Amino acid sequence: MFAAMLLPNFRLQAALRFREELRERPVAVSDEDEAKTGLLEVSAAAEAMGVRPGLSSPQALARCPQLTLLSRSRPQERTAQAALLEIATVFSPAIEATADGYCTVSLQASRDKDWPALAGRMVEALTALRLSAQVGIGPNPDLAFLAARHARPTLVVQSPGAFLANLAIHELDPPPELLAVLQDWGIHYLGQLTSLPRGELMDRLGPEAARLWERAAGRTERPLRLVRPAEEFVETYEFEHEIDTVEPVLFLLRRFLDQLALRLENVGRVAGRMTLTLALANGGAHERSFTVPSPTAAVDALFRIVHTHLEGLRLEHCAIGLQLRIEPAYAERQQFQLFESPLRDPNRFGETLGRLAALVGQERVGVVEALDTHKPGGLRLQPPRFHEITRDAPLADDLAVGLPLRRYRPALPAQVRLVRHRLVSIVSVKARGAIRDSLGPFRASGGWWESDRWATEEWDIVLENGALYRLARAGNEWRVEGSYNEPGAAGDEPCRADLPSIVRLPNPGNPQCVGIWDQ
Repeated sequence: MFAAMLLPNFRLQAALRFREELRERPVAVSDEDEAKTGLLEVSAAAEAMGVRPGLSSPQALARCPQLTLLSRSRPQERTAQAALLEIATVFSPAIEATADGYCTVSLQASRDKDWPALAGRMVEALTALRLSAQVGIGPNPDLAFLAARHARPTLVVQSPGAFLANLAIHELDPPPELLAVLQDWGIHYLGQLTSLPRGELMDRLGPEAARLWERAAGRTERPLRLVRPAEEFVETYEFEHEIDTVEPVLFLLRRFLDQLALRLENVGRVAGRMTLTLALANGGAHERSFTVPSPTAAVDALFRIVHTHLEGLRLEHCAIGLQLRIEPAYAERQQFQLFESPLRDPNRFGETLGRLAALVGQERVGVVEALDTHKPGGLRLQPPRFHEITRDAPLADDLAVGLPLRRYRPALPAQVRLVRHRLVSIVSVKARGAIRDSLGPFRASGGWWESDRWATEEWDIVLENGALYRLARAGNEWRVEGSYNEPGAAGDEPCRADLPSIVRLPNPGNPQCVGIWDQ
């Protein structure tokens, strides 16, 4: 058996999917790029007022002044088609994207043989996604499609002969010349056509008539052109007017997330990453990506993440379009060690980071990563990766961790004695005494290839008492940049460790080591 899932008035349905207030009103959809074709599809209320597809907009408005004209939205059609294919894969992996708003599903491997109940579940699943569907089930794909066209909203063909006998010939879309000949013969229904001998019909009208006879008899068999739907979870909306407040955007985003959560649930996935795109009136776009700290399909948690960003967003131009894209992920199932515990609420933690970014700037919040350079402040912030960090990532205890450098701002002037280009002693406010060991010079620019920057050098030194300092020289001027410890401070003893070659941060790949960087 095969099932045909049909979305009638597909282009109109896609345009009305998030316009609930227009569903009961007279509405028509047209294509601005092909104005000569007239109206593409009309609603039942518009059809009752005499509006038909193919009429021009002025003709339609003359017949129905209350008519609402909508432009065709191809992004919303792609979203509706993707939702249709996702629902189809729930019932069978063997599906065919037959046409826009129409797919065929092979049920030959289905364990559920209660066809009416199965068709009802298909309709319910699509209704939850704001799509009105008709589902037909038959012994072959063509019969299933004919059943879907006559379903209200479901129809199962148990007896193909009885079902096809009373259907008009034009239901099979025969060539116009062949249809005209048959109508001249007084043949208007498929039952009348199949009552004629197939061989004699082919001798008189050719092989096209023989193929039409086989379809009318329900004997056509064809293999499905199977497809694997892309896991692309996107919702799009195009505003009719420019939007200068955040409330309409939040209203639509909530609806988007409700629909996307259902689609994710149907395929057994959760949201791992979200991308919000606002199309602007000047032709540009504002795009922002959000990593979900703990992948989830909970609408409230996902909505808080985007809401936090939009609260402090200021744009120079009004929004004219909205898109929300979700990258699916598998739900996290981690088994922690005995003394290891996760964040209490990772998504609440991500929301807090979003609020901090709104206050201090997105570029100042993230995970600190040390650069492979000796340049002062050679650090950069990376967005938290959260669930992208695998369990095989090294822990903080496994990394070689250097001593933290406490920088003086501004750097302190110092007098340094050199003997044969070797550092011997230093005198400054913080550092004073003989130099036991030193490491350097390092180029403060951080790049060995930058030959014009030799004038600025940095040294790490160890005094006789074990204190470690960072020196910088520009020409003949020396300054103390900072200390790895300050002897004499309360609870702070001189460090007797070996001189570190470079200061390293503890576990820079740990997404929980997130902070605000101020330079």
